[in-house]
Parts: sequence; structure tokens; C-alpha cells
Amino acid sequence: MGDVDLTADTNKIMNPVWMQRGRRIALINPTKFLGNLLLSGQHIQHLVSYCADEGIELLLVLDSGFRELFEPAFQAPGVHFVYYPRQLLKARRQRLKAARAWLACVRSIRRFQADLAFTIEEDSVSHRLAHLSAARFRVSSTEARYQFGFHKYLQVERANRAAGERSIWFAYREIFSKLALPVPRDKAYPVLSSVTAQVPDLKSGQCDRPLFIIHAGASKHYKIWPVASFIELALRVIERGYHVVLIGAGAGDAALNRAVLAGLGESYRQCTDLCDRLDLKSLAELFAAAAFIVGNDSGPSHLASALGLPGVVIFGPTIEAIWRPLGPQTRVIQHRHVCLSDCTRHHCRQAYACLSTIQTDEVLESVPEVNAAVESAAVSSVSGNRSHGVRIK
Repeated sequence: MGDVDLTADTNKIMNPVWMQRGRRIALINPTKFLGNLLLSGQHIQHLVSYCADEGIELLLVLDSGFRELFEPAFQAPGVHFVYYPRQLLKARRQRLKAARAWLACVRSIRRFQADLAFTIEEDSVSHRLAHLSAARFRVSSTEARYQFGFHKYLQVERANRAAGERSIWFAYREIFSKLALPVPRDKAYPVLSSVTAQVPDLKSGQCDRPLFIIHAGASKHYKIWPVASFIELALRVIERGYHVVLIGAGAGDAALNRAVLAGLGESYRQCTDLCDRLDLKSLAELFAAAAFIVGNDSGPSHLASALGLPGVVIFGPTIEAIWRPLGPQTRVIQHRHVCLSDCTRHHCRQAYACLSTIQTDEVLESVPEVNAAVESAAVSSVSGNRSHGVRIK
């Protein structure tokens, strides 16, 4: 694309020269973070609708773990999907199979022959696949880490945006806007219309209690509320008539859930651990059937917020204004006021007091509906047509 001015001011809206020569767009977005995909998902759905209306072929490159939940949300005429085989690549005993899957992924992207390929995240996988895409015009959403292999670099501020536009949602919107692609006006999650309420197997017998979801884990240690606080929370909501469901994935979450169960004493009978027992779609179906959720700053908290599940998200030193959930029914608690001037996510001289000073009373006061939930009728009045009395197979 020799007629494209690669020295032009990247802060200006990009002149869509690529549209003059072709009608094929590839969004390279194999992020492994569920929260990021949900926070950018409305923009992706907007792009899907635009391409369908304009007769533009669109390729979406996503992580294979998100296929079952997000493919129905992004499906439309002219949309193609390629899935990055992240989980297979992590399997040490299947290296040959993983290598073949990776090559198949790259070949599928190249076979699409995109006129424009662009990234919206800062991770190395997105940029490596964009490099290999063979697209006629490649655009990176950041130049801080990847200086070569792209025709254009967009200067998009992510951490220090203006007041009122701190959310990462606005950074994503700026990327699409600079590519002269239409953007939504109002901040929201993508519509996940394929999700229906369904409770997985828990324990033998009948349970007529509403479900209270707890996610005690997170992807980083500095995001985790103390396990003793989760134990106290679980005991108190069980007293209020809930059945607690612990969720999570991986060894770290499993260890935290075991600690919560061990701290419940005889109340453990009203708690079920579903760590590593749910795929993403099943997790969404559980959220659609639950009454409330309390969790750390994590992907599942964003998924619950996107599905309208009321609850509380506990933030540590992460910048809440950037990463807070978008759902109006989701409350956020953060104690950044106790942090010292040199506190960072990876360095804290107070053992992350921003987390340990958050009390269970404050969490429960943030969802006053919980205190009215001793009677199932009160819960139903709060949560509309959600299913609270559930059959446990």
C-alpha cells in the first residue's frame, strides 16, 4: 500500500485508504483475559453489524477458550472465526499436536488475505499473529512495545485518560474511531443473548435456597481479598438463607476454595465447590440462575456484571476507574486511601492493606438486598425472574 502516508500524525482519525482497494478486515484479538474481551466486546459487536451491513468480510481471531460463549454473540453473515489454541500450546506432552494447531491458526489467518489487520491489545500474541497475517495494511494499537512490522501505530492512551473517560472501554473506542470505523455511543458490555439460566450438578438432594456465588481467586496475588474475609462472608450469607457456590479455575483458586470450605465448620453443607468443573458457557448459565456474587477484580466478575447479576467486586491496588465492571447493578469497593505514596501493584510495605482493611460488613452493606433475602419471596422481588429455588441433582 505505497500510497499510504506512514509518517502522518497517528493521533488523527485514520484515512481508510484500505477501503479503496478491498473489503476484508481482520481483528487480531486472541487475548487470554475474559474481562478484556468483555470490555471490548460491544465494540466488536458494533464492528460485526457494520461489516454485515456494508458487505465487508470480517475475520475475528479469538482465544479458543472463548469460542462457545462468544461465537454466537459475534456471529453474522460474512464473519469468519479463527481460534488461537492457547490451552493446547500450554500442554507439554502434546507439543507436536500444538505445533500443528498453531500452524493451522496462522495459515487460516493468512488465507483470509485481509486488506486491514489490526490489534486492540498490547500482548505479544496479538502482535505476532498480526505480523504473520500477510494483510496488506497492518495497524498496531500500541507502539510502546512493538516497533516493527506494522504500517501504522496508533497512539492510544490507556492509563492516564481524561476524567470521564478513564475506563478501558474508551481506549478501545478510540482505536476503532482512529480506524474510521463506527463506534457505539453508550458504554456497555456485548449482548450475550445465547445464555440461559441453568444450574449444574451440585450435591444430592433438593435445595430451595438462592445461590450466592463467591470467587475467592484472581489472576494476580495483589487482587485477592484475604481468605478469612471470604470465610466470614460465606458464613453470614449462609445464615441469611443462601447456598454458597465457590467458583474458580486452576490450582490457586482450588487451594483458596479448600481453605474457605475448611473454615465453614458444620455450615459446609450449604456450600459447594465448583472449581475446575465449569466451562465458560456453564459458568455463564450458573450466573444467570444465581442471586448474587462477590468476587475479586477478575474475568468472572465482569461476566457476572455483563449478565446482570447483582454483586460486589473487590479491588486492590489496580486502578478501579480503568477496570471497573460496566453493569449498573455491580458495586465496587476499594480502599486506595490507605495506600502509601510508593505503593504499586507489585510493591507494598503494608501487606496490601487496601484489601485487608475491607470488612465483611462493608461488603454486605453494599448489597442491602442480601439482608432482605431470608425469605425467598424477598429475593425474587429483588432479582426479577431469576431462578432461586433450584433443583440440585
